[in-house]
Amino acid sequence: MNTDGEGNKREKTVKIFIILLLMVMVFILGGLAGHFLASGHETGFIGGVEFNVEPDQSSGGGESEKPHQGVTIPGAAALVIPANETEVAVNFFNPEENDGLYYLTFELKVQIDGSYRSLYTSSLVEAGKRIEKISLSTPLKKGEYNAVIHIQPYRADGLTPTNNADIVARLIAE
Repeated sequence: MNTDGEGNKREKTVKIFIILLLMVMVFILGGLAGHFLASGHETGFIGGVEFNVEPDQSSGGGESEKPHQGVTIPGAAALVIPANETEVAVNFFNPEENDGLYYLTFELKVQIDGSYRSLYTSSLVEAGKRIEKISLSTPLKKGEYNAVIHIQPYRADGLTPTNNADIVARLIAE
């Protein structure tokens, strides 16, 4: 016979599993959409998804506590930039939903000769703000690259880092 505590624990576990499954599906669908949309090769992000990352997994469990919504993280399936240039257009942004909660930093890493190199790291980006142009430390030759956009949220109160996200993307230099 199950007690109410065991039933609640099982229900919470099922809900967390469903939320994680939905997040994975959204990320995969965003990647597929980006793959099919990438044939146009316009500068900037192609496709993309947004999802929430819980900044911590701790909870007090009290009914009167306000539930934590997590930090909204923008994502992209592909990034198209001009080849052989260091000044490139991007669309890195911190959604308004993070206002008063989180600042974000962005780091662009690209796989070159088998290892990932950081080509750009931003300073703190406030909620509702965006970065539209960045300076790469090294220009990229024409071609397609595996890339990772590392997004690090910081709590607005005290600037402590929370869970981060690595968005796997395709970078196209043309």
